[in-house]
Amino acid sequence: MQAVRKRNPFTFQSDNGGDDQVVLDEQEQAELVERIKEQNVTSNSQNRVALQVMLGLSCILHVIYWFSDRKSPLFAIFPPSPEAGEANAPLDISGVLAYLTILIHVNLSLIIYPRSVVIARRTIRAIGFLETFVWSAVAPLISMYLGKVWQTTVWWCTSGFLTCIIYAVHGWTRKADEDVSKLEKLRYRAAGA
Repeated sequence: MQAVRKRNPFTFQSDNGGDDQVVLDEQEQAELVERIKEQNVTSNSQNRVALQVMLGLSCILHVIYWFSDRKSPLFAIFPPSPEAGEANAPLDISGVLAYLTILIHVNLSLIIYPRSVVIARRTIRAIGFLETFVWSAVAPLISMYLGKVWQTTVWWCTSGFLTCIIYAVHGWTRKADEDVSKLEKLRYRAAGA
C-alpha cells in the first residue's frame, strides 16, 4: 500500500487579520518571490555601504594615528594613570602595526565588495576570514605581552572587532541569498487558483 502524503502549498496569512490561507497562482508566486529578491538585494547593498563607511572611518583613524605621536586615541577619553609609567608608552613597533591594521582594513573592504584590483600587473585578492582573524590578533597580543595599559590593547583590538562584525554580516547576507534561492524552488502549480 502506498503512503499518502499531504501537500503543503505555498501560502501566507491574509492581510485582513483572518486565519484564512491564500493559495497563490504561478504569476502571484513569481511576483512575490521577485519582490522578496529585490528587498534582499536592497538590504544587502545597504549593509555593504554601512560596513564600508565603518571601515573607512576606522581606517582614517588608523592613518591619523600612524602620523601622530602614536599614543592610544583612547587616552583622550580614558586618561591613563600616571603610576603606569612605561606601560603608557606606545608600542615600539606601532608604525608597523598601524600599517598592518590599514592593510587589514583594505582586505576587509575587498571581502565586502569582491572585485579585481590589479597593481603592477598582479591581481590583488582578499585573504580569507581565518587569516584576517590571525593577522588582527597580532597587535593586541604584542600589547598584552609587553604589559601595556588596557587603552592601548583595546585600541589594537579594533581590527579584530571589525573583522568579527564583517564576518557576521557576511554570513547573514549569504544566508539570506540562500534562503531566497530556496524560496524560488518552492514554487508549485495551483490549478484553479
